[in-house]
Amino acid sequence: MGTKQYDSATDLITFSRASGGTFLGSNGLLQTAANNIPRIEYDATGAVKGLLIEEARTNLLNYSNDFTNAAWSKTNLTVTANQATGPDGTVSATEVGITSIPQNSYGIHFSTSTSGALSFFAKQNTERFFLIVRGTYTSGDWAIFDLSNGTVSKSPTYSGSSTEMVPMGNGWYRCVLQSAQASTVSAFSVSGSGTDNTTSTAGTVYLYGAQLEVASFHTSYIPTISSTATRARDLAEIPTSAFGYNNDKGSLVIDVLTPVADQFMPIVTFNTSSYYNSRGLWKSNYNLSVASTLYVCSAYDGNLTLLQLGTQTQAVYAKLGLSYGDSQRAVKDGNTVVSGTSLYPNPTRLHLGGRENGLQSQCWIKSIQYYPRQLTDTQLQELTT
Repeated sequence: MGTKQYDSATDLITFSRASGGTFLGSNGLLQTAANNIPRIEYDATGAVKGLLIEEARTNLLNYSNDFTNAAWSKTNLTVTANQATGPDGTVSATEVGITSIPQNSYGIHFSTSTSGALSFFAKQNTERFFLIVRGTYTSGDWAIFDLSNGTVSKSPTYSGSSTEMVPMGNGWYRCVLQSAQASTVSAFSVSGSGTDNTTSTAGTVYLYGAQLEVASFHTSYIPTISSTATRARDLAEIPTSAFGYNNDKGSLVIDVLTPVADQFMPIVTFNTSSYYNSRGLWKSNYNLSVASTLYVCSAYDGNLTLLQLGTQTQAVYAKLGLSYGDSQRAVKDGNTVVSGTSLYPNPTRLHLGGRENGLQSQCWIKSIQYYPRQLTDTQLQELTT
């Protein structure tokens, strides 16, 4: 901030979270941060993703990593706990093997009447292995996760909005069905090394950490035992008095990753406890000519300045910049700078991601810079390229 360099999330940020939270650490393992400890997450290659900020979420699947429990119904499968090293680096993965074929005669299921984002960790064990995951028990509603190469496909009639395979290192993937619409979620219907969902051969696969969230996108894993469990929200803020905030002229640049999701997400906001006196960068799901994927820059002091910065079509980092002074100006990824009337709210703090009034986000903040002066358009473009 300003001319001082801060390298740790705790150097300047006031952070709280009233629960633990999981994340992928720099050692490549899934780990848990204690209450009120920020999570600096890494990807499977060891590259830093940034400070993870998430809204509160609940995992609705009981016994999320105990597939031997009776809460999970099994058909023609062998299910053996603690047979391999899981994403957390301990011997915590369950081996699931097919004992009978053909299709639809085997599976491991958790029945629920709730739809949402379904996710689980999986790793190939024998042969070229597929997981066929059904949103319902009907044969036409499936997605195939190929654990040999990290690709996923789905049936033309699949009712979920999207699918994803996230590499987690050491051969593990987090397999995701976003916004699966189902009256009964068949969390796992497992097949062996076939070419589609109608042919397969017997084999085994490792499973870990199932999760169902009432949301349009998944968040970090929330372990459960005999009941559902909730991860509290992350709340991160910096008092404006801590870094020489200039209310008349200033600039902010942020490098941030957000999910592709139809949800209103504050990314970084100067504000008070009220919606008044705010200025910041958001991802909007309001229909401002492009729905659900629009980055915006806004300021509010009773009036509103709203600048549209561009769209997001996939989960990639965006470099966003804003400046205020003679006018309010903003840019995304070094593109054309857009401008509007400058307003002069009087914020008392800088919020990262969500804020205490319930507006929340999921984002990874890789870097953030503040300048107590209004940068030129060229400087904003250079800093966001």
